[in-house]
Amino acid sequence: MSISILVKRLPEPDAHAELVPLATEDAFRRYWVPGCDALGLRWIPLFSTGVPLQKEDLGAVLTELRALRQWMSSPPDEGKAAVCSRLDAALVSLENAATLPQADIFIG
Repeated sequence: MSISILVKRLPEPDAHAELVPLATEDAFRRYWVPGCDALGLRWIPLFSTGVPLQKEDLGAVLTELRALRQWMSSPPDEGKAAVCSRLDAALVSLENAATLPQADIFIG
């Protein structure tokens, strides 16, 4: 199993769907969860079971992703470097989704 971001632009969700892979279940447990625990994050842990997001949720989710990205930066290691690139992709995807007039966003 893996965790991804799915953004569908509305009103035509099939024409403009974006899928951004974030992590395998193992990588999520190994790297993401310890960071979430250390930082006291509440949104990102929900990614493992899946969570639909509203546009008004994006600010809080982006704040958590930025905090986790910063946490992953030190001390650097090979596994965390791969996670950082996925976090960067997640930030770009969700920042773009925040500018859309309407979007259906699911992470899981």
